Amino acid sequence: MQAPHPSAPTHIPKDRALHWILGLPFDAVSLSEAVQIVRNAARQRTPLFISTPNLNFLIASQKDPAFRDSVIHSDLSLADGMPILWLAKLLKVPIRERVAGSTLFEQLRYSPLQPEDRPLRVYFFGGPDGVAEKAANAINQDRTSMQCVGYCAPGFGNLDDISTPALLARINASEADFVVVSLGAQKGQAWIERNRPQLAAPIISHLGAVVNFVAGNVQRAPVWMQRVGLEWVWRIKEEPSLWKRYFNDGVDLLHITITQVIPAALARPRSQRQNDKHE
Repeated sequence: MQAPHPSAPTHIPKDRALHWILGLPFDAVSLSEAVQIVRNAARQRTPLFISTPNLNFLIASQKDPAFRDSVIHSDLSLADGMPILWLAKLLKVPIRERVAGSTLFEQLRYSPLQPEDRPLRVYFFGGPDGVAEKAANAINQDRTSMQCVGYCAPGFGNLDDISTPALLARINASEADFVVVSLGAQKGQAWIERNRPQLAAPIISHLGAVVNFVAGNVQRAPVWMQRVGLEWVWRIKEEPSLWKRYFNDGVDLLHITITQVIPAALARPRSQRQNDKHE
């Protein structure tokens, strides 16, 4: 486990159970706790930038300091991926539950509201042409704990092109509680870092696959595959173009495990390793 990065925010709440793996922070929270954090932020209009680091985040953050810092600057960082839990186990980091961004979104959509809450108002920003509209219609056709109040597919321009005052004003006019960004992880995190101060919505997160899942363009893996770390096999079946990314991430994971994780685990004091065996 690495020490906090120098750019880690100094205003981290004292009660935030935060742990570090290879330079990225992770909150040791359960799915139900994450749902409550989001609903509290919506109710109180408290700013909440959610990052959902998975293996791809972890690999990319080793090479892209700005991307790494976007996770460090987030208010809630969730372990989205079984490889994160495997690394946490090797390093004896007390993260016990995977909280995928897609699962969090599903829970926010379908779990019952408390009497003091109203349906969470969501705005989709990004995704292929027509997909966000399809996702919005799917949400609004159901009687759930969520309402879609707008969507925008800004295309594939650079950050300047998709950060215009007109686009930001359109999002703010929707009076959304939660802006769901789908631009590709690194571009999406950069967009959030750049535009978050101008957005009125308290909650924002890059949840790249969510818009496709909600629209029905891509089916999510069965729960048993998610639990054993085989979701990537299903994702390749659904989106064959992902195979190269998953292959490269797997190679990089092996390299990082051999060169960084195992040495870090072995570097723990022998007395601590002895205690670990008796837990």
